[in-house]
Amino acid sequence: MATVTELSFQDKVETILDGMDGNITELTRENQEFNNDDIKGEVRYHPDFIDTPDDYPYTVAGDTRDREDDHRPRVDEKVVEELQRTVNREKPSVPTEKLDFDTNLGVVLDLNQDYFETLQCKVSVF
Repeated sequence: MATVTELSFQDKVETILDGMDGNITELTRENQEFNNDDIKGEVRYHPDFIDTPDDYPYTVAGDTRDREDDHRPRVDEKVVEELQRTVNREKPSVPTEKLDFDTNLGVVLDLNQDYFETLQCKVSVF
């Protein structure tokens, strides 16, 4: 977590987008179906935390109160375009070009949150 907090805003967005190489919507659906299969009686866990089954859901807390003044981080146009492509790929019905950066980023973050919840992980922000 310490390394993540040292990244710039643009680096954080790029890291999230790089992690979405596949179809996260489809992976989320597959995990939900697997987790809801009563015959198996099992659920999927994130592979990095499989050794600590007593601590589910695995929770990472992040503090967003580290800045006193609000500011608008700078993001390169190529990152904005990659964000729009990612949202288009994951949610083709969303009119990405008509939405602002924050809304598109919100879609990506919601998709990731849904996916990681199917792996018994939770991000808590305060």
